[in-house]
Amino acid sequence: MVLEKIASIFVIMAIGFIAKKVKAVDGSFLRGLSAFMMNIALPFAFIASLDRSIPRSVLPELGIMALWSFGIHAVEIGFAALAYRSFPTNQRKVLSFATVFTNCAFMGLPIAQSVGGARGLMFASIYNVAYTVLLYTYGISLFQSKAEPGRWKEVVFNPGIIAIVIGLVLWLLPFSLPGFLLDSIGLMAKLQTPLAMFIVGANIANIKLDRISSWKALLSIVVVRLLAMPLAVYALMAATGLRGMAPGIALLLTAMPAGAQTVVIAEKMDGDSTFASEVVFVTTVLSIVSIPLFAGLVA
Repeated sequence: MVLEKIASIFVIMAIGFIAKKVKAVDGSFLRGLSAFMMNIALPFAFIASLDRSIPRSVLPELGIMALWSFGIHAVEIGFAALAYRSFPTNQRKVLSFATVFTNCAFMGLPIAQSVGGARGLMFASIYNVAYTVLLYTYGISLFQSKAEPGRWKEVVFNPGIIAIVIGLVLWLLPFSLPGFLLDSIGLMAKLQTPLAMFIVGANIANIKLDRISSWKALLSIVVVRLLAMPLAVYALMAATGLRGMAPGIALLLTAMPAGAQTVVIAEKMDGDSTFASEVVFVTTVLSIVSIPLFAGLVA
């Protein structure tokens, strides 16, 4: 059942790929759709993920998930600082970013829901707190020559962080919102899975295979992103005997391919956006094999 749900997600990616190839959609449409996804649909998904049908007794587990997320990201940052010194500066920045920041929102949320249901979605949303905080601090700093003041505002007032705070407040309230409001939130949240997978598939269609270069660097990030990092988390789980929703979803989200933000940030900060696109393309395509493997370990 889990593999069937994951397969359906990749089918939507294929639809996006075909739509872009036959020019049913263009770059400006996809940029607008991506902005809508990041600023509206995804925040609603975060709010809806904090489902009131899930008992408040899971709150300690949510705290554990936050610790898992910050811990995993810290290890990845440390690894990235040491692993890519032999690569050119532009490639090293992209490789470091892709090592730390997976596609744990666009792809991670729907796949976590497929594996863990409503609870899986809630835990994945909490995992994204560390991702968002580090994206606007460490992630941006990778491509900067010097620190910029006021970066904390992008962290605090990020739509994703605001949405999770709103979701937690609604989850903890002693009363429920009116049914029509909950239905509206739920309908908006359901947009995130098809939109996210459509966008990923369409972006893959932009990559030209005959122009892919730097196979050594691409092979390195494939091994690190899709195998080494999730296997390290699984080894920790096996060594400590830790089980449960928090470590399981953390393992699954660590197995996601390089995040689409790799390209966005590289382009915005005058990094090597072409190489970033290649990294996202290769890891996303090969994740068709790796994601079901680690999803099976979680299930």
